[in-house]
Amino acid sequence: MTENKTNTIQSPLELKGFPKFMSFLCHRSLERAIWTFCELGIPDLMASYKAPITAVELGQLNGNNWNAEFLYRLLRAVTNADVIKQLEINNENLNENNHPEQSIQFQLTDDGLLLTSNHPSKTRDMILLELSPQTDNICSYYPALIKYGCNKGDGFQQTFGCSLYDYMQKEENKDYANIFNNAMVGFSSYEISFILPVIDFSHFNTLVDIGGGFGSLLSSVLGKFQNLHGILFDLPQVIENAKIIKPNEFEKKLIEQKRYDFVAGDVFKSDTIPSADAYMLKYIIHGWNDEKAIEILKSLRNANKKQAGKTITVFIAETVILSNSKEYWEVHVFDLELLAFIGSKERALSEYIYLLNESGYRFKQLHRTQSPLSIIEAITTIEDGN
Repeated sequence: MTENKTNTIQSPLELKGFPKFMSFLCHRSLERAIWTFCELGIPDLMASYKAPITAVELGQLNGNNWNAEFLYRLLRAVTNADVIKQLEINNENLNENNHPEQSIQFQLTDDGLLLTSNHPSKTRDMILLELSPQTDNICSYYPALIKYGCNKGDGFQQTFGCSLYDYMQKEENKDYANIFNNAMVGFSSYEISFILPVIDFSHFNTLVDIGGGFGSLLSSVLGKFQNLHGILFDLPQVIENAKIIKPNEFEKKLIEQKRYDFVAGDVFKSDTIPSADAYMLKYIIHGWNDEKAIEILKSLRNANKKQAGKTITVFIAETVILSNSKEYWEVHVFDLELLAFIGSKERALSEYIYLLNESGYRFKQLHRTQSPLSIIEAITTIEDGN
């Protein structure tokens, strides 16, 4: 009689010895399969089909003529991530089936629906960005960066010959820019639920979301705090796109139009920044070196320089490095990715306090969330002559 065993799948972070590294390799292979699954648009095809489907049938949709055997092997692999499920089949019959691509049916799971192109979570774009060959190429410069620094540019610059931001401005790279921007929306939307419970915005009059994108965070804050006025501040092209989307993020959440404004500007030009008593900078500071970060924080003060005696509060939402322990492993790897993509870094709390002091602010409080994200609250009082 065969003994039944329950196999527990462990994270490679917890395994020891050789199994740890085998687990890393196998997880990486599964990641490649998930990327291929998304790159081919298979979640959309399966969602549109609205019924269980074999690899042969799937490979012929939309006039395609894919290799059914290879497609079946891909589907079999990604079932292990529970994004699709294989419909029940007798294992004995499976062993006798020489052409499973013709008979075995698959169906999207609830998690798989997140990978469709129109899902509001933008999970598909996050996968296409983070697991892409382009990102592999960019991060392949880690050894060179560690040996020689950024003398020849960051990983992105050495891969594509220009900065990330310049690359995305080029017309021929608009598909990459769209994936990147959607991925950032996905990351931001995911973390909103962690921010709202820990920050009380009720005692502020106006909150400006600096670099707020399309307004997913600000609209959520306004939805919870009914007496708050919000200003979405970003570069002109971003604000233009945020305004033309119908419905926009505020309309989706039924926020009255009189409670929010769109303002285009440049965070380094204080005369373009609206005056307010509170500012949110989510994933802004970590994109810049100390000199530029201080310049950004001073710009917010200068935007209020005509209002002596006024106290303003800034909320800096970042993946702050609070420890070198394994508990913060996600922050540690985000830090490396910032190095590769834009030559910047995640910072420890002490480093943020230094930036605040140099900019004329006083650290008030650190708000921890149930995610790698933390929110630093700081205040400053505007004096005569700023």
